[in-house]
Amino acid sequence: MTPSEKYVAELCEKSFLPFWSFANPIGKKGKELCDVLVVCGNIIVIISVKDIRVSENNDALVQYERWVKKAIHDSIDQIHGAERYLNGVDEVLLKNKRTNVKLPDKKNREIHRIAIAFGSPANFPLPTGEFDKGYVHVFDETSTSTIITELDTIVDFTNYLTAKRKFVANKTLLMANEVDFLAYYIQTGLEDDIPSNAVISGENLWDDYINSNEYAKWQDDVRVSYIWDDMIHHVHNYHIADSTSNEKRDEIEEAIRAINFEPRINRIELGSVLNNAIERKLKARILKPINNAEHAYVFMPLTDKNWKEKQAELELRCTVARYENPTAKKIIGISIGSNSDGDSCFDICSLYIPEIDEDFIREVMEIKKELGYFTNTIVSNSVDFRK
Repeated sequence: MTPSEKYVAELCEKSFLPFWSFANPIGKKGKELCDVLVVCGNIIVIISVKDIRVSENNDALVQYERWVKKAIHDSIDQIHGAERYLNGVDEVLLKNKRTNVKLPDKKNREIHRIAIAFGSPANFPLPTGEFDKGYVHVFDETSTSTIITELDTIVDFTNYLTAKRKFVANKTLLMANEVDFLAYYIQTGLEDDIPSNAVISGENLWDDYINSNEYAKWQDDVRVSYIWDDMIHHVHNYHIADSTSNEKRDEIEEAIRAINFEPRINRIELGSVLNNAIERKLKARILKPINNAEHAYVFMPLTDKNWKEKQAELELRCTVARYENPTAKKIIGISIGSNSDGDSCFDICSLYIPEIDEDFIREVMEIKKELGYFTNTIVSNSVDFRK
C-alpha cells in the first residue's frame, strides 16, 4: 500500500469499523479490486485512491488536464471495473486470502463510488458527477480527512453522499471546496427550498462552523458515543482478528450490524446509558429502542458470579428483553467484563423473534420466575434501569 492508500484505509476502518471496512480486497484473477471496500447491510462503498504529482509542464491547463486524467479518471476506471466484478459475485476475498465477505443481494445493493485524489494544489477544481457510468464523488486530502472523520458512521456518511448527489443534480453549485459544502449540509440538511437555477456560494463556511458554539457543543455531546465504537473494536480484536473462521465472523457481524447502523446521534443516547450501566455495575440493563427502531439492546457485565454461565445467561436475558419490548423484533446482547483470574471477555449474541406467541410468553414467565431476570424495574429519564 502507498502511504496515501494506507492513510485512507486507516481512516475508514476507524470510522466504519473493522467488521465492515476492508483495504485492498481481491478481485478478478487475484488482482487488487480497489483500495478500500466498505460493505455493511445493503451498502457498498467503492474507494479508489491516487496520489499524483502535478507535471512540470509550463502550461497550467496542461498540468491540470494531465493531473485530472491520472488522479481522477484512472480512479474512476478502477471503480467501474470493481463494480463490474462485484456485479457478478456474491462474496469478495479479502487481502489475507482466507476471509470471504458476503455481499448484499444484487437486487438491493446501494452502491457509492468515491475517487480520492491527492497531490493537487488548492486551486485545482475537482470534477464530480456522472462520468457516463454512474455518479462518482471526488475528494482531495482535506475533504477526505474531514468528511470521513466528522461523518464517522456508515449511515451518516452515506446519507451525506446520497443527499449531496440528489441536491447537486438540479442546482448550480459554487463552493470553494467540499468541506464548505459539508458545513452547509450539516447546518441545513439540504432541505432549504432553493430554486433549481439558484447559485449557492460560500467561502470559509467550514472554518466558521468549527469555530461556532454549535460545533463546540456537538464535540462535547458526542464524546460518550464512542464507547460503542470502542466496544466493536474490542469484539473484533477478541473474536476475529486472528481467526480463520468465516462462519464465526459472519455470525458476529450479523449480530452487531444493527449497532453499526446507529447514526452518531443515536450512539450518544445509547452511549450515555451504556456508560452509566458500566459505572453503576448493575447485573444487566435493557437499552430500549430509540426513534422507532425494531431492535433493543441488553448489556450484561461479567464477574466471577456469572462467568461460567455467561453465554446462557446473556441469551436468556435477551429472551426476556424481547418480551419486555413488544416492538423490538431483534435483541442484541452484549457482555463485557473479566473474572478474578484476569480473563476478559467480549461476547455478543443476537435474538430475532418477529412474533410473540403464547409458548414464548410461558417460556419468559418461567425464566423470570426461576432466575429473576429483569423483574425489578426503576424508570429514569424514559430509560429502563433493571436489576
